[in-house]
Amino acid sequence: MRSVLFVLGCAAFVGGCSGGAQSADQGTVGSTEATLISYDEAMQKPVEIGDATQECPERQLSGDQVVAEMDGHLDEMYRECVLSEARRGKVPSTVTIDIAILGDGLVQGATVSPGSKRLQGCIVDIVEDIRFPKFAAPRMGARYQFHTS
Repeated sequence: MRSVLFVLGCAAFVGGCSGGAQSADQGTVGSTEATLISYDEAMQKPVEIGDATQECPERQLSGDQVVAEMDGHLDEMYRECVLSEARRGKVPSTVTIDIAILGDGLVQGATVSPGSKRLQGCIVDIVEDIRFPKFAAPRMGARYQFHTS
């Protein structure tokens, strides 16, 4: 049985109207220029917040939007990562994925826990390619969990 729990968080930002921004030194994920970094590293990177004097409400993705995107890849994570790892050894009963998502929908960083380095790397490789809907904030954080049994 698999189930999903979602907790939404965000980095601390002051107003501004720069939705869809990337951090200043973030290359395109998936290119030869960039590799996915950890969630903590991603959330510590500076981002362009635009003109803080503008009255533009920043909006993040809703929990349902994040869950919908992640659920669309859950079978792939389970099939390619969890089942493969189960053949090699013990698999954690719950997997947690912390994701830093840029306003343009790209994944800037992700951390998977617990699990072997092989399981973590496999899941991060899948999360790296997920494209979320664009939103009107520089970046947000999300936590996605699923049960492996």
